[in-house]
Amino acid sequence: MRSIMSWPVAAVDIGASVAEVAEALAADEVGAVVVLERGTMVGIVSERDVTAHLAAAGDREGDVVAGDLMSQQLVTVTPETSVVEAGRAMREAEIRHLPVLSDGLIAGVVSARDVLEVLLRHAESHRSWS
Repeated sequence: MRSIMSWPVAAVDIGASVAEVAEALAADEVGAVVVLERGTMVGIVSERDVTAHLAAAGDREGDVVAGDLMSQQLVTVTPETSVVEAGRAMREAEIRHLPVLSDGLIAGVVSARDVLEVLLRHAESHRSWS
């Protein structure tokens, strides 16, 4: 994972507004942000989470914050996790972003796009698929 994970990690505070989450996603050009509470990762919010909320809320965005949107049941990997294992974890959990933890601390984030890129390079170099 070390070679494909993104660092630094885009993050927002648990109390960040939906607009602040969207701004963080756009500013860092990422598909998900880690949610922090007192410096500790407590969840993740994806662009899909924001889009789904806005579609459901319409003009009634209200006082929704990152903590309301975030996924709390996190699937994580370590820097030693293989690309194939990461891909399987994403498929099984039906997610597109995996926080990478090292000694319990956030070390990076891997996206499905990162995994796909490695698998395509491998396939192309081995000409095993056409």
